[in-house]
Amino acid sequence: MTGVRAVIIDPFFEQPNWLSKVEYRETVYLSKNSTEEDAVLFLTLLCGFNNISIDKEPNEFVQELIRTDEVALSGGIAFEGQGKLILPSCCCGLEQWREVKEAVKSKKDIWLGHDPFPTIEYIDESVRIWSDDYIGNRKKEPITEQERQKMFFITYSHHDLIEQMNVIEMDLLDFFKYPLVNALSMVDTGLLDELFAIYRGWFRLAKK
Repeated sequence: MTGVRAVIIDPFFEQPNWLSKVEYRETVYLSKNSTEEDAVLFLTLLCGFNNISIDKEPNEFVQELIRTDEVALSGGIAFEGQGKLILPSCCCGLEQWREVKEAVKSKKDIWLGHDPFPTIEYIDESVRIWSDDYIGNRKKEPITEQERQKMFFITYSHHDLIEQMNVIEMDLLDFFKYPLVNALSMVDTGLLDELFAIYRGWFRLAKK
């Protein structure tokens, strides 16, 4: 089975002290099925990556988030299939997920991070997601045979990949409504409603 998921990467920052301490993980997938621990790591990355102070009371913290028009979060879209997994690389952001979807829809190239450099190849009505720059356009040095042998790809039908990417929007909306709201249960409901509107703007999500 092939699929795609919204993911954040490397949330290795200090956790807000008013949230339950959780074990760090390199990758955290975001959906309705995420745990409250996943939500804590999302908030941890959100603060650390965007220089948002964690030394505030919960309501004050959320008020600062509401005043934040744009954010960056290391991560993006994880591609899975045929027993393989390709994660977004360094300098790829979850906030850019829609740009990736639109690029795939238009059969265009798109940045998925560096070192390695995940790359998209279009062949008729099929799409290959490569684990690294198989052509060598993005690398400063020529690809060695050893590097090439380590590369692999996941194949999707173009139509199916677009349909699967459409689900990411609902996953991100549900992540806020369930795990994230649970993690922020001590925050006033009115502030959470305001934060939801801002969150939708961060990730260019529909009003649902």
